[in-house]
Amino acid sequence: MRKKEGFKGQLAIVLPGYIQLELQKNPLTKLLYPTDIGYYPCARYHFRERPYGCDQHILIYCIDGRGWADMNGIHQTVVRNQYFIIPPGMPHRYGADNTNPWTIHWLHYSGDMAQHFATTMGSVISIQSPGRTGSRDRTQLFGEVYDTLQMGYGMDNLEFASACLWQLIASFKYREHYQRNIEMAKHDMVKKSILFMQDHINESLVLKDIASHCGYSVSHFSLMFRKKTTRSPIGYFISIKMQRACQMLDFTWMHIKEIAAELDFEDQFYFSRLFRKVIGETPSAYRKRKKG
Repeated sequence: MRKKEGFKGQLAIVLPGYIQLELQKNPLTKLLYPTDIGYYPCARYHFRERPYGCDQHILIYCIDGRGWADMNGIHQTVVRNQYFIIPPGMPHRYGADNTNPWTIHWLHYSGDMAQHFATTMGSVISIQSPGRTGSRDRTQLFGEVYDTLQMGYGMDNLEFASACLWQLIASFKYREHYQRNIEMAKHDMVKKSILFMQDHINESLVLKDIASHCGYSVSHFSLMFRKKTTRSPIGYFISIKMQRACQMLDFTWMHIKEIAAELDFEDQFYFSRLFRKVIGETPSAYRKRKKG
């Protein structure tokens, strides 16, 4: 059995042809731009076959499960933390494993510089296990492109999606640099603690949680953190939460109560007061304000 679409929890956006033409003409997007993007969780029976290839580059990033790909007649297995890029015009087939179907982020992209972003086209590439943070960062970049396109095809949205795409594709092309930066951050006490805060942004942390993660006593950790950032660890954590709240206000239609709950604030009104204290205005006023 084979199935092309309809996976529970799937996400997909395909840009209309006339929008792609606009992207080809715009000097800020014509070098690199998305044409299709999606996410297929546990995509049992997922299958694609293009005997004459595709007009765009195709990126498939497996984050769980297993799949396979035939590119130029070569069969390759695909597992978690692996990806492959198919160049335009290359015959190919790919699909999910029947017993342990893959979960994938996928992307079609084009542009004058698109061919320069992959030196290993047609091969399955392993990514050094990035841990929770590295994986999350790539997933967030996919989400940034998707969420922006979901907001409509105004040129500002398209330009921002294109800008995000540069960083996303670069995280695959420059894998060692990307991983090294993450590893360096893990060994820096402040960066390590901030990564921990970001990983737990939907939870309530106390100072002891953060200090223990970094291997320091509460007093020493607080002193070192404030020395490097001039702010308290919990104050910094709250500011990260408010930054995430701003992103949700900008890029989603979630109600303020839903955003508060997403960031682990049971009291919507307390969240709003805290947001105003940190950002300088209420969540409603921030959402209405024109930015950029």
